[in-house]
Amino acid sequence: GGFSMGPNIGEAVNFATHDWIAHGADANERYRSFARPAVFSHDRLTFTMAHHLQEQKSYRNCNSLLKELDRVVNEELELRTNLLATGVRDVSEIIQLPKNRLDQLDEESADYDDKRLCHACKHVCFFSAVACECSQSKVSCLRHSHYMCRCPPERRYLMVWSKEDELKDTLKKVRDYCDNLKTTDTDIDDVASVNSEDLPETAVGVEKDLEDHKGIPISTEPYIAPSRVESKEVSSSTTTPREVTTDEDKESGGDDDEDEDTGANFEDYDDI
Repeated sequence: GGFSMGPNIGEAVNFATHDWIAHGADANERYRSFARPAVFSHDRLTFTMAHHLQEQKSYRNCNSLLKELDRVVNEELELRTNLLATGVRDVSEIIQLPKNRLDQLDEESADYDDKRLCHACKHVCFFSAVACECSQSKVSCLRHSHYMCRCPPERRYLMVWSKEDELKDTLKKVRDYCDNLKTTDTDIDDVASVNSEDLPETAVGVEKDLEDHKGIPISTEPYIAPSRVESKEVSSSTTTPREVTTDEDKESGGDDDEDEDTGANFEDYDDI
């Protein structure tokens, strides 16, 4: 809470711990499912973390990074093989692309990533991308190259920023470092070591709650709320309108004209 006394200046800092990798991967796939650009490249994040292994102090976090990196690299290499088999050309030896910066996540790198978004799912083509001779600006990720255009595969070509050797070497370094942490980290299974025998039979506070409500009958019948129609019928049957008469009405009881006029006047009031 708070209050405002005029113009304000706000600042926000986005950060995430190392164990956020699994959640980031899930969010990245959700964004790709409805073509929403991510704030930053998830592949760039994981690959940058893989080149800063000295910051990994926990085996659990390093193993999470290894699993995600293994999934990404295997998918990348498999899709490359499938596309090349269909006739897509590999021009990595002809076109010299700038290497991905892995020293830090800066604004310049983010601006470069914005220029290689997949036209279909808006995913940052961090490792490689597919382009076609029919367009000088449109690129596609390896998943959705068949949505890019109607040109035959022979007109398409593969642009590579991270070669196969680099991907495999990075994956091997992370695996070796993870194995080293496994033998030295003493807090490997802090969460996994907790089994059902260490947990109480009932949750905290259950005994007191049962004691406070002891002897109070609990109805198991389903609750049915009364409808408005039933409530109106009940109110109309229990209350009767009160007849209001005056001395003038009693005196003029035999005058038909006055009764008709009076009745008409009441009808007019009812309409109002």
